[in-house]
Order: sequence, then structure tokens, then C-alpha cells
Amino acid sequence: MRITRDCIDSIIRNTKYPYRLILIDNASDEETRRYLESVRDNKALDVMLIRNDKNLGFVKAVNQALNISRSSPYVCVFNNDTITTPGWLEEMVEFAESHKDVGIINPLCNAPADIPKDEYAAIVRKNNKGKYMEMNQCFLFCALIKREVIEKIGHLDEIFGVGCYDDTDYSMRAGLAGYRCVCIHSAYVHHIHGVSFKAFGNHARIVKQCEKEFFKKWPRHLRVGVVFSLLNKDEDAAVANMLNAILYLSRQWCWINLWVFGDKESNKARIESISKRIGMPLHQNIKFNFISDGYKNVHILIRLLERSFGTKKRKKYDAILAGDSKLVSLLKAFHVLHNTDIKLVDFRNDLIDRLEVTVDELRKKKKKG
Repeated sequence: MRITRDCIDSIIRNTKYPYRLILIDNASDEETRRYLESVRDNKALDVMLIRNDKNLGFVKAVNQALNISRSSPYVCVFNNDTITTPGWLEEMVEFAESHKDVGIINPLCNAPADIPKDEYAAIVRKNNKGKYMEMNQCFLFCALIKREVIEKIGHLDEIFGVGCYDDTDYSMRAGLAGYRCVCIHSAYVHHIHGVSFKAFGNHARIVKQCEKEFFKKWPRHLRVGVVFSLLNKDEDAAVANMLNAILYLSRQWCWINLWVFGDKESNKARIESISKRIGMPLHQNIKFNFISDGYKNVHILIRLLERSFGTKKRKKYDAILAGDSKLVSLLKAFHVLHNTDIKLVDFRNDLIDRLEVTVDELRKKKKKG
């Protein structure tokens, strides 16, 4: 009961933006039931309480609330194992209002242990205004969803039972409908993690079953390595093409490991400058590696072989894209060992049409394999 009380009390204390509180009581104990009824009976609040005779799980509970919430421009889905901080909702709504293509928003959820929650929230609100990371999936521990998204794609898929992969599935559907999912860096909501699943026992079993259902609906994501050597300063267009290419791939559910060879500091500054100029956001699925030119080909070959013979946590690459013909020849010579598609690309030309075909080919190959 304490976790639920702390969550609701924090919402009441820290939320200045107008809101209606919809509480779904999934067959809680008597103490929690009485507390929720006291919140419902508070005349100063706009509260609706629904009590289920048995625990229906997270997904069905959220859908119950979505059925009721039919007029508000935004819905914020909450787990009970969360604690809000001052300004949390105002920051999320403000960002949503100024980014029409964003459909689902997460706040930050992890903070240094030695900084009080409210103090950390004030720091990020001051220093991170407008900063965000694009996500392939938002998580429903605390997610602001635009009404128009719900109207276009519907509710959570109840095939995911008590919950797990339901938020990933919902984000995929939102993306296909033309909406971006983001985590903004100016709002903070503390998440305790994992409390909701304890009542259902074997968490690993739940995850495995939901994962199975998820991959019945969606293709597995691809792991792609991209090798790039920064060109002369008069070839910034090629750098922009490369950045647009990896952003496109990341939005197609590819995990991108980008190696940029050359002088580390100047290359990093140049990438950041061009990214800003073309409006490229940070993306959850893109990892940048700035590496000196020495032993470039050997470095990539070693990384490729490590993944091919590595652990489950470091699975093999599905493809390596490179603009260096000598590197491509070397990697292809070792194909029998790494069994990875190696593709020569020309970053001086627009790659999107070709990459669309490449992604489709890789997915078909992965499905067969």
C-alpha cells in the first residue's frame, strides 16, 4: 500500500497542470482499497475509481482507463511504483505542444543516489530544456500519450497478458502511424522498477511468453555496423548523407554501431555541428565510436569476429556497411568465420532508397535463419 500511496500523493502534490485522476484498483488488499476510496472521496480532486474483483494485470487495467478517458487531449499512463517531482507534467505537455510529430513521451527515470529527487528534477528542468532522445519504444511506467495517437492506433494489445512488451508494441504501432517516441531530459519521474510484477510470480516466464507473442507480430531488430572515415571539409554533404542514413536505419529498428575514424576531437566536433545543422536528434539506437585511423581495418575485423563468437548479450552483426573498398574486401575474405553481410556503400550519394531494400533483404534472411 505504501508504494501506491506514495505515487498518488506525489501526483497530487506535484501536479499543477489540470488533470483527472483515474485509479484502477486491481483487487488490492483492504488497506489499499480504503486509501483509494479516501482519494476518490476528496472533494478537492477530480477522481474516478474502478475496482476489479481480481488482478487483471497492467494491460487490461490501462485499457479500462483509456475507455473512460475519452475527451482529454493527453493521457498519462502510470505504474504505481513511481514518484513524481515538481513540474513533471508541465514539462511533458509543453514539449508535446511544440513537437507535433511526437506522439508518446517519457520523462527521465534514473537519478544519482546522492541527490534528492526534487533537487535533481530542478537541475534537469533548468539545464535540459528542449533536450531529448528519440526512442524506438517508450516505456509505460510514465508515458504521456496524445489523444490523436490513441484515436489512430487504439488501445494496448491484450495479447501481452499481465504486461511486458505491450509498451514496445504500442510504440511500434505509433511509429507506423507517423509519430515519434521520445524521452525528454527536462522532466524527472522516479521509477522503482519491477514492483507490479511481483504478484504474478515468475517474471522470467512472463517475459518469455510476451516476447514470443511480440515476435509473432513484428520482425526482430537488426544489428548494423557502419564504418565511416570523415572526408575533406568540402564534403560535408557526404557526412550529412551518412547521418541521415543511420537515423533512417535506427527508425527501422536497427541497432547502429557507428565507427568514425580520424582525429577523435575534431571528428566529434564536426559530427555534432553537422547533426545540429540537419536537425538530427539523439537516438536510442545509435552508438558513436570515435577512433584514431591506426589499424582501422584490423580494428573492425576484430570487432566483427568478437560479435560472431561472443555471448548472447553481444550478438553478431547482421550487416556491416562501409565506404572503404579495401576494408570491404578484407571483411568478405573472412566471411566464413563471421557469416555477416558486408556491403560497400557510397556515402556521397543519398542512400535511403538503397537502404530500404537492404533492410528488407536482411529481415528476410534473418527470418529464414
